[in-house]
Amino acid sequence: MNNYEETNQRNIYDVINKEQPLTKKRKIKDAIANGFTFVSSTFGFIILGALLIFIFRNGIKLLKPDLIVSDYHAHHYTVKTTPGDVHNLGGYADPKKKDSFFSSKWGVSVTEKQNREGGIDIVINHIDKNSPIKDLKSATDETNLIKVGQSIESITLRDTHGNYVLVSAREGAEAIVNALDQGVEVLQFQSSFGGGGIRGSLLTTLLLIVLTLIIALPIGIISAIYLHEYAPQNKFTDIIRSLIDMTNGIPSIIFGFVGAIVFIPIMNGLIGSQGGSIASGALTLTIILLPTIIKTTEESLKTIPLSYRQASLALGASQTQTVFKVVLPNAIGGLLTATLLSIGRIIGESAALIYAVGTVIKDTVAINERSTSLAVHIWSIMAGENPNFELASSIAILILVVVFILNITVKIISNRVDKTKVRVLKEKKNGKSKAANATN
Repeated sequence: MNNYEETNQRNIYDVINKEQPLTKKRKIKDAIANGFTFVSSTFGFIILGALLIFIFRNGIKLLKPDLIVSDYHAHHYTVKTTPGDVHNLGGYADPKKKDSFFSSKWGVSVTEKQNREGGIDIVINHIDKNSPIKDLKSATDETNLIKVGQSIESITLRDTHGNYVLVSAREGAEAIVNALDQGVEVLQFQSSFGGGGIRGSLLTTLLLIVLTLIIALPIGIISAIYLHEYAPQNKFTDIIRSLIDMTNGIPSIIFGFVGAIVFIPIMNGLIGSQGGSIASGALTLTIILLPTIIKTTEESLKTIPLSYRQASLALGASQTQTVFKVVLPNAIGGLLTATLLSIGRIIGESAALIYAVGTVIKDTVAINERSTSLAVHIWSIMAGENPNFELASSIAILILVVVFILNITVKIISNRVDKTKVRVLKEKKNGKSKAANATN
């Protein structure tokens, strides 16, 4: 309903209310109905506001650029002292970093920092330029792998008496430094870098969007064109439209069963996948989106005036030329709306993809392998014994922002299309008025 229709509707209500004065009983009923509407709306607003506050409060601190570009799985490194190396132990200046512990024997400073999984990491925040830590080598790689920003997992050392000293990150930063101060040789230094990022899930979501739209948009648009422009308007087409509407109301988890039973075996045979894959997920999303695309496209086709078609046919164009060169270009606003609504549905879908794609969080994305979208990523990190509310909230913020932008874009496109139609109608009316005046 556009603004013009809403204004007319209000005017009609005003006229009726003036002509028919409200009785006391009617006023009481209206007051109760208005009060119930206000209470219900307020309750819903409070619940939604509390949810948004919880999500932003828990997730905003993790929502940084490195979250988007980082891998979910950390990169692990193992190094040790190379036999024959001479180390200059001791005498290193403390950089005096806040909340840090410094080993003057090895010239390294560490601090405790909360990671994206909600745990505590022992992070290296300073290495002296002459530190023997830089001499530690991997058994397979001669280059130094220990750098600032890495998290220490465990260290095994030999002290001056030849005893072994083993300390892990669970014992804390101070215990790590005390062990380093006792050791004269590093037998094993295990560290890691990164982890907790959503790069793989983000790429999976983008790939699902592209593949699904490539399949679903042509099928949905062509189906809508056939139903509105070519198919006879009878009971059979009415039944088809009813089935499309009914399909739009089916829970998405049922489509997930269809994907697992039908599309996964098909993709296993076609592209050599094993189990769920991004390809089977795209096909599953296609059947989920088709009702929305068909209905939105058909509604946009209905808004195109019949005179456009008649004028095109009168000029000698065929029906196909009329549809694809006259009708569709004028219905582009509806097609864009269908596309944006589809993208929003793909981003927010989770239940169907759990069965059709899988719940394995991966950093390397391939069309014939399992992976997780952003929504399924949230489900995966919340399904374990220790749910990660902070990371889940960060991903939820990202999804909400994208969906909000898509909805605003749909509104802008719809308003522009409505304004264009109103302008065209005014121009037609003005043209008819000028022609009538010229005739007179």
